Amino acid sequence: MSLHVVFGAGQVGSGLAKTLVARGHAVRVVRRSAALVPGVEVVTGDAREPAFVARVTSGAAAVYHCMNPSAYTGAAWEAEFPALGEALIAGAIASHAKLVCLDNLYAYGIVDGRRTEETPLAATGRKGRVRIAWDAALRTAARERGLRFAAGRGGDFFGPGVGAQSLFSPAMVAGLQAGKAAWLVGDPHAPHAFGYVPDVIAGLAALGESDAEGVYHLPTLEVAPAALVAAIAAALGTVGLSYALPTWAFTVLGPFVPLLRELRETAYQWDRPFLVDDGKFRARFVGIGTSLDVAVRETAATCMGRPAKAVAG
Repeated sequence: MSLHVVFGAGQVGSGLAKTLVARGHAVRVVRRSAALVPGVEVVTGDAREPAFVARVTSGAAAVYHCMNPSAYTGAAWEAEFPALGEALIAGAIASHAKLVCLDNLYAYGIVDGRRTEETPLAATGRKGRVRIAWDAALRTAARERGLRFAAGRGGDFFGPGVGAQSLFSPAMVAGLQAGKAAWLVGDPHAPHAFGYVPDVIAGLAALGESDAEGVYHLPTLEVAPAALVAAIAAALGTVGLSYALPTWAFTVLGPFVPLLRELRETAYQWDRPFLVDDGKFRARFVGIGTSLDVAVRETAATCMGRPAKAVAG
């Protein structure tokens, strides 16, 4: 049994830990609180502290970075994210482990057309700049310090296990089940790259178990938000209504709704097509990736209290 250490037990980390256990690995989860993750060793501590990280990653075959800063604000990202990342880089190098990072698409900024792993990182917002610096730190550590890493970049999350801050949160899906309308942002009819959470988990596990290194776009499903609302509602047996919150509302309501104030920075992701090419991953890991129809049915089933089926891979 090889040891896999997962930092963060949120919407992806906890599911990843369970998946790795099911695949026969010894799994250690590092998180801020002592809440249990069934079947795994749970350790609490400050992941910004290099000595702590070195201790809990000793002997690991793979280390997974599934953490976010304690708050969604740009200030928290600028202050916390670099420290979290550097400690994990040092720990992975010391233990000769592969570092697998859950990443997002912020670093690309505004792009005309489809993003590939070779698209220049040109974001200008605070969170985007943090992600650009993180990409540079990984590449520098690989070049100068012998780090082995794989970064899995995913679209906006939906599906079983999704967090409360996601657009397609459990509260939104439950509202659809109750016949309520969903509030969307930007252009609800523009195609958008979404990451189905079980596919994100399966993708990270595959990166951790393989010799694949570098940046990969995790499996994405491209669908307009309004169409996804309608599909999930239909699977729930209701009529899916949605209303668009215009981008100007970010400015007007931002002073009163902190989340909207922060979302102003990435509003461009929602007011036009936001497309991602995941062909590199799918060619390397054939069979990982759920169809939209199945993902919608499993999302609805989870809302209705039935467990989603395991995703192959």
